[in-house]
Amino acid sequence: MAGKEAQELYCWSMKSDKLFINLASTRKGAAMVGLELGGKENCLEYFDRLFPEYQLTVDEGLNRTLIDAVDNALRGKKVPGNLPLDICCTDFQRDAWKTIAWIPFGQTRTYGEVASMMGRPGGARAVGQAMNRNPLPLIFP
Repeated sequence: MAGKEAQELYCWSMKSDKLFINLASTRKGAAMVGLELGGKENCLEYFDRLFPEYQLTVDEGLNRTLIDAVDNALRGKKVPGNLPLDICCTDFQRDAWKTIAWIPFGQTRTYGEVASMMGRPGGARAVGQAMNRNPLPLIFP
């Protein structure tokens, strides 16, 4: 848009076996993790499709905390709870994602169980919708 400063998004790519992991952060924190099986794109191509209005830059340094968190998640280690985030979401979505993050690695819960853990029994469908909109799937699995 004319007269508006372009928003910046810093991206990085990682690979784990056949999984390509595209990471995006802003100066405020982690913004998105995109997963592709057998993908061949780089992070610039991946995020340009999703955020054509953003100025994209490949930058490992501004993604370092997200890279470390994803690396921990891939190795089954605890993801730091103080990871800076720059995501748009409702309070319910944020609560659902934070609740999911407390589930020990290797264990699962139904959406109904997660809703109950949040103090929102009967909110299973809403938890499912929150997980569908999860921009950081390896951080909030």
